[in-house]
Amino acid sequence: MIKHADVVIIGGGAAGTSVAFHLARLGAKNVVLVEQEYTPFGGTGRSAAHFRLQFGSESNCRLGLLSAARYDTLGDDTGFGDLEISKHGYLLIAHNKEQLETLKNNVKLHKTLGIPSQILDPQGCSEVSPYLNTDGVLGGSYCTGEGHINPLKMALAYKQGAERLGVKFYNYTRVTGIKTQGGKVRAVVTDKGEIETPCVVNAAGEYGKYIGRMAGVTIPVEPEKHQIAITEPVDYVGGPMLYSYKHATYIAQVKHGGFLFGWSDPNVEPGIIDFDPEWQFLETVSRKVIELAPALKNLRIIRHWAGQYGTAPDHSVIIGKVPELDGFICALGCTKATMFSPAIGILVSEVIAGMQTTLPMAPYTIDRFAKGELVIDPALL
Repeated sequence: MIKHADVVIIGGGAAGTSVAFHLARLGAKNVVLVEQEYTPFGGTGRSAAHFRLQFGSESNCRLGLLSAARYDTLGDDTGFGDLEISKHGYLLIAHNKEQLETLKNNVKLHKTLGIPSQILDPQGCSEVSPYLNTDGVLGGSYCTGEGHINPLKMALAYKQGAERLGVKFYNYTRVTGIKTQGGKVRAVVTDKGEIETPCVVNAAGEYGKYIGRMAGVTIPVEPEKHQIAITEPVDYVGGPMLYSYKHATYIAQVKHGGFLFGWSDPNVEPGIIDFDPEWQFLETVSRKVIELAPALKNLRIIRHWAGQYGTAPDHSVIIGKVPELDGFICALGCTKATMFSPAIGILVSEVIAGMQTTLPMAPYTIDRFAKGELVIDPALL
């Protein structure tokens, strides 16, 4: 193992591999990424891997715009090739007047940023998503510039591109400590050896707060279990990713024909990293899916798995410098690492390089919590 590095990135998921690639593109030569398992082991490899533009805060919309544009060229930029991207759009469903009004306000914001979203009435929702049950649906917001990417290929593309530019990857290498002195990062300790470095990037996702503790830094991120299932493949009908605020459930057909769906369980216990799927989830989510899309009733579920979010108090990213420790940088997607991975990589690499950042950093940095300036996004009801 290398003994000295200019930058050590901890975490080989969407955020970490993106930082590695974009940092190397800026000319960094002595960069190391350490990952406790394989690429991508944690939340990235288990994610639904959809990306969207329809948010309710300007800062999240700008992250979405920057990321969606870069996804278009990522396969070529890294030399990896096809990333199985499909831009089938998103349809966010409102079942009550409050939800519909929120969507209308979000679309007004989108228009100022060039996001081509629109409000559809129930008939319009049915036209773009023919398997949707519109009983009780008051309308929805729809945008075509959003879609799905293969999360495994995405992370491996970043890794391949970064390695070609000289980044060293150490998989199956567990971080056990971070050494600091005089308010500065000095070294990363692993089970394979110690790497002296003045800069550490915490891209550990759901493990982010534990990496912070090693350096004496408090990171307000809690792991949170999220489960997903997929059906047998059927003829591809396309249509957007459906998200129902009433059911906290999403449904999307992926390229091979299966329908992918998940549910945000409000009773899940935060603070526990658990990758074991539970049969009770299948009972609950199946009822929700059948209510939203009765046409899927007789499809067989062929796979069910559990992943992890690393959730912040305002559900927005935490990226950039940590004020109390020089050289400690966050690259935490906080439920959106895959969705925002291009933007995270670009912004964090620019911060490390001391450059003017592509987007203003204030809405994304960790000190917003101490200042009481949380990013409240009405699209994340």
